[in-house]
Amino acid sequence: MNNKLLTFLGKDSGFGEKNNSAYIVLEDKLVLIDCGFTVFEDIKKKFDLSNYSKIEVIITHLHNDHAGSLSQLILYSWFIYNKKVTVYTKCINMKKYLEITGTPSESYEIKDGNENLKFIKTEHVDYLDAYGFELKVNNRKIVYTGDTKTIEPFLPYIDECSELYIDVSKYGGAHLKIDDVSDILNGISNKGIYVNLMHIDDWEYIKKFGFEM
Repeated sequence: MNNKLLTFLGKDSGFGEKNNSAYIVLEDKLVLIDCGFTVFEDIKKKFDLSNYSKIEVIITHLHNDHAGSLSQLILYSWFIYNKKVTVYTKCINMKKYLEITGTPSESYEIKDGNENLKFIKTEHVDYLDAYGFELKVNNRKIVYTGDTKTIEPFLPYIDECSELYIDVSKYGGAHLKIDDVSDILNGISNKGIYVNLMHIDDWEYIKKFGFEM
């Protein structure tokens, strides 16, 4: 699919070189999905933030590979470009997280959604709340699971979307085991929905299933 909505900065699992993170540019707005510990340097290299009137970051959960350089991005946007970042999340400890990482409250605002963004509660690990989301962009809908060990919360949303971005793993555990969901994903793909795998822990193994990644 050549006109997919999301472009990825990285697709590795938590111990890989490039944290799982994607972005969309909408006119003069930059929308970033997750901001793990490798992401800030990629943002600095790839984007001139002076070109954007709005910088928004969707955070799915507070593991370090998903939020580890969020504070750095906010500080950089605020002190270098005098731009406030809007953080979209439902993570219950987000404000505390930003406070303990030294992020001044005037440099950001936190919102839990808007008319085009709906968070979907999922299960990842017992000690963190985690979310995926449905996002509407230019009359298209995407579903993005974030880190999840179950596909169930997303099934009511998938049939109406054009693109599904889904967390998979060779080993399972806190993530969806690719062997367990490959038949479901084939069924989704056969409906004409674009399926894109992410948060990859074993590239050679997972590419054998034939989905884009």
